[in-house]
Amino acid sequence: MKALIAALLFLSAPIATELEGADEARAQALMREIRCVACENEPISQSTSEIAGNMRERVRVMISEGASDEEIRDWFEGRYGEFVLFRPKARGPGGWLLWGAPFLLLVGGAALGYGVMRGRSASAEEIQAIAPEDLSDGI
Repeated sequence: MKALIAALLFLSAPIATELEGADEARAQALMREIRCVACENEPISQSTSEIAGNMRERVRVMISEGASDEEIRDWFEGRYGEFVLFRPKARGPGGWLLWGAPFLLLVGGAALGYGVMRGRSASAEEIQAIAPEDLSDGI
């Protein structure tokens, strides 16, 4: 009876999918882009939670089945929401603002800095040297 239970447990255990070479490198890259839903701000490649292990296995299975990177990201996004992606897609005005705002702030800051520096140099008067004979002997 114990042997039967052990055999059933062994057969019901998930079989790890092994990938080789470029496929494993691709899986690792994807695992760094997908957030663990149990851990806060940790990719599934580094998380030790059970669900992260299941997510890693799902990535490997999908790669072995021939899914593209975009299909894998879409599958996880469909299942867990956009939160699961470390690099959310730029959709609509909110997405464009999310991705474009840092660059707009950088350009605006550079323009402001240039304007301030230009204004200082235009308003600064040239300092005239004082001749030694114009110095008072009030020492």
